Amino acid sequence: MSERPSRTRTAAVAVASLLVLGAAAPALAASGGDTAHHPAPLPASYSIPGDKTYPEGIARQHGKPYFYVGSTSDGTIYRGDIRQPATRVFLPGGQDGRVSVAGMKTDGAGRLIVAGGATGKVFVYDTRTRALLHVFDTGRTDVFLNDVALAPNGDAYISDSTHPALWHITAAELRGSTVHQPLRVGVDLNHTPMVYNAGFNGNGLVVTHDGRYVLLADYNDYAFYRVDLRTHQVVPIDLGGAKGISGDGLLLRGNTLTAVTELDNPDGQIAVLKLSHDYTRAHLVRTVHGHGMHSPSTAAFDGRDLLIVNFQFQMADPHLPFDVVRVHCA
Repeated sequence: MSERPSRTRTAAVAVASLLVLGAAAPALAASGGDTAHHPAPLPASYSIPGDKTYPEGIARQHGKPYFYVGSTSDGTIYRGDIRQPATRVFLPGGQDGRVSVAGMKTDGAGRLIVAGGATGKVFVYDTRTRALLHVFDTGRTDVFLNDVALAPNGDAYISDSTHPALWHITAAELRGSTVHQPLRVGVDLNHTPMVYNAGFNGNGLVVTHDGRYVLLADYNDYAFYRVDLRTHQVVPIDLGGAKGISGDGLLLRGNTLTAVTELDNPDGQIAVLKLSHDYTRAHLVRTVHGHGMHSPSTAAFDGRDLLIVNFQFQMADPHLPFDVVRVHCA
């Protein structure tokens, strides 16, 4: 996301508009979780077509050289190859009612699961055939489906920035053949410590490796919460006094939480935090700024590197071309 005049971001504006090394970084991974080395260096950045694209989400496909990014402006989804410096259109904007997209993930079956922002829908595609597999619809107009996280059992959870809910798609629903399905609330966030105010609230999220919890960022309040998927209890995560840490995008590896944001940081901020074993406390290890970031939104792992999306939210004169940058942040 990008520089903004205040800490309040409205969904209407979002829909309307809606760390890299100097040289090419060494190739570290064939997929998001792999550690195999490539024989040649990988590009330091990946360009995205268009001067009004404003890309927000990213998904790194496991076992393939591909990643996907999407436009908040018109819903176009682009595919990049980590070995090539430019992305290409994968799914044109506007198809299937997909007029804006935000966060996304790919699962082990090769499905691309895409949060549709203010459309209130989640779109699911086959990355091999590009076929539309599912549209999950909230049926609401007061929502902004922002980001997607996958659980170890194949379930998907979707954050909502304007309506106090954590949405849920089961693995069985993703495997099924029914295209149009309702999107159901997984956890009602009303009457919990996570209070929704004007602007953007629920944002980046991850599922813990045991599948028990969702760790969810409250973008407005520089806060993080542990959501128990069994009991629906919501507990604030104690940041140990760390200030200015926000989570537009979250990544989890072991007990290390990586939070990416542009909030108050037009040159980007990557915050690396060490979590307690019960995920109720976090210690800030370090923050990283710059390195080719321009008001970034989120990231995906590529081995030991991060692929960072330069969203440039609300910037009338964005740095072009829009791009994804490679940041070594081990």
